[in-house]
Amino acid sequence: MNILIVESENDQYFVEALVAEVINSETEVCKIDEFQHSSLSEAALIQAIENALTTRGISKIGILLDMDDKTEKDRIDLVNKCLKSAVKSAYDTELTIEIDAVGKFIPIQKDELITLQVACYFTNVDGNGELETVLKSIADEKNATFANCLLEGWQTCFLQKGKKIAAKGQQGDITEKEVIKLWVDFYKRFDTLKKGERNESTTDWKGIWTGETQRNKRGETKKIKPRGKDIFNLHAEILSEITAFLQLFN
Repeated sequence: MNILIVESENDQYFVEALVAEVINSETEVCKIDEFQHSSLSEAALIQAIENALTTRGISKIGILLDMDDKTEKDRIDLVNKCLKSAVKSAYDTELTIEIDAVGKFIPIQKDELITLQVACYFTNVDGNGELETVLKSIADEKNATFANCLLEGWQTCFLQKGKKIAAKGQQGDITEKEVIKLWVDFYKRFDTLKKGERNESTTDWKGIWTGETQRNKRGETKKIKPRGKDIFNLHAEILSEITAFLQLFN
């Protein structure tokens, strides 16, 4: 069995959809405990890795984080730091080998008989970004009228009113990252549904990918038609790197 560690629930549903497309082996996708909408927690990542290391029957572990505005080296350094702490806590031993490249396994000796393989990948488009950056790139932009008008009209008005969109490493009133998140939300809500179909259930990310919505305040879920593969192209060329990484877990 394999385990893939991702940051958030949205990442989990998307990666699970990709896994179903490209992996033939038993692979579980787990989100980092307690991760919500804040910065990635090192402590939570360490705990998630430790949980994977101590799960019975595991042979391969993949760690998938958003690149965000970090460099690949920054992310690899973070993974190595957290991996060392997790190995020390799980096995009471020092990790003597480090990950030095994306998509390259390193061995971790669990005991005399069992060796685990660990590798990492960072979600990105052209070296930066996160899940929403990828989703925008694999959406049907030719039929994304509402989402595109958000950029062409709303964003232009925003700038004309003296507000600043903050690029990587800059200060501003709204970030490029937030604008992309809004684009994706408009696309899945307005461009891919008829007016009478736009409701909480049909725009729920879990429901979009799995066909079963998140629990509501009453603890209830709802079955809906999954449409993730209809509105996002899981075979787009831009997914070739992450697809190749996932295929390492076959």
